[in-house]
Amino acid sequence: MTTTIERSTRRLAPTTRKWLLLLHIVVSVGWLGLNVGNLTLAITGLTTDDPATQHFAFGAMYLIGGPLLVPVSLLAYASGILLGYYSRWGVFRYRWVLVKFTLTTIAVVLVPLSLLPGLRELSALMTTTPTGTLADLGQLGTSMLSAGIVSTAMYVTCAVLSVLKPWGRTRRLG
Repeated sequence: MTTTIERSTRRLAPTTRKWLLLLHIVVSVGWLGLNVGNLTLAITGLTTDDPATQHFAFGAMYLIGGPLLVPVSLLAYASGILLGYYSRWGVFRYRWVLVKFTLTTIAVVLVPLSLLPGLRELSALMTTTPTGTLADLGQLGTSMLSAGIVSTAMYVTCAVLSVLKPWGRTRRLG
């Protein structure tokens, strides 16, 4: 009886739930799109022999990612938690939701602590490198490429989990 009462008080009105789901899908797809865009620019910047293309590609990464990555990632994270809390799936009730929560938490933490500083550093390097010269990237270029590959894999995994909903329930704590 208690479970039924808890569940019924944690339900959203159907229209509210649809708007929250739509928000979550749009910002999550946007986050994936930002990431794929930056990954494409990183690959372009690393593989080109044209200094102008390299400067443009690596400069654009920060212009695109700098102002958008933190708000989009936080909005995807918060809307996902709210959807879990107000749905039958819960946040910790099913393994697939728990994996999505874990992957998203890691990504949300790494965006401001690792990705944005790397993008700033890459942008500064492009600014200080003469226009007609290829920049000496050192490890920075491969680091940004690796970040793009790993985060794309994480976001696609989250999308797959959302559709397939594999595994079962988590063990009850306590």
